[in-house]
Amino acid sequence: MKNSNIRSMTVKALLLLTILQFSLTTEAKVRFGVTGGFQLTEMSVNQDALSKDNRVGWFAGPTVKFTLPVVGLGIDVAALYDQRDLKVDETVFKQKSVVIQGDAHYGVSLGEVLGIFIKAGPQFSFNVGDDFVHWLTTENEYKQWSLQETMLSVNLGAGVTFATHFEAALRYSIPISKTSDFTWTELSHQLSEQTWHHAKSRANAWSISVSYYF
Repeated sequence: MKNSNIRSMTVKALLLLTILQFSLTTEAKVRFGVTGGFQLTEMSVNQDALSKDNRVGWFAGPTVKFTLPVVGLGIDVAALYDQRDLKVDETVFKQKSVVIQGDAHYGVSLGEVLGIFIKAGPQFSFNVGDDFVHWLTTENEYKQWSLQETMLSVNLGAGVTFATHFEAALRYSIPISKTSDFTWTELSHQLSEQTWHHAKSRANAWSISVSYYF
């Protein structure tokens, strides 16, 4: 029920974003391109019993840029395949997602071929990989990692443009909702009792991307 509500809200938000973009692009210049890059995921867990580690991932996909009549303003929209590794207690998992990014950006020119910009906007992630992974430790502790089906984040970034075709950006992604749930047991010395524990995690990420616009 909760996931269906999140999915419904996400679809409505995407629809609203699409309507807004088309309403603003009556006099806008539209350019299509491709983008790709790498990211460093910083995972936080609200339980000290779980160790975690920063991991590197990658993303790629098509993008479109709307340059608005107001000088310096525009909107970027990208549909990306995102794959990243997450590590918990020496176990590495792959998180696979389809990501929809919508950023408003403002830029200024520093000459005929160089410019700088700042951007910010929402990011909607849809899990297309495994919903959960479970494993048994050497101490016979059962652990399970469950991913959210959908996730909303806010992106903040800045970058440079070169020769009107190339764009490089540094971005920081802040999740609004939790990324995943952890569940694990601890066995007593007598092996007669099990204590269940639960933890939530969030995955902030730094990313570097390069885009080419046709």
